Amino acid sequence: AKGNNASPAGSGNTKNNGASGADINNYAGQIKSAIESKFYDASSYAGKTCTLRIKLAPDGMLLDIKPEGGDPALCQAALAAAKLAKIPKPPSQAVYEVFKNAPLD
Repeated sequence: AKGNNASPAGSGNTKNNGASGADINNYAGQIKSAIESKFYDASSYAGKTCTLRIKLAPDGMLLDIKPEGGDPALCQAALAAAKLAKIPKPPSQAVYEVFKNAPLD
């Protein structure tokens, strides 16, 4: 993760917004699961990484997604999968504040 935004990976930047690390990590896992469930052949990307910048609406709707680095083929597949994914609603306003514009590895 780059910049000073709170990171779903758990970099500890979340003290000020009221969301616990456990809530953030749990929701990050839900987002990843939703996206991975739409992958055509996830096993072909084993060992590769891609960081996506996601922008979410308060109801979990994906407003924007952009690759920020990593394997180009994986990033392309992740973008396509994310657009098909049903991302769950954030569990609280505090968690939403973290994910309204966040990097996701």
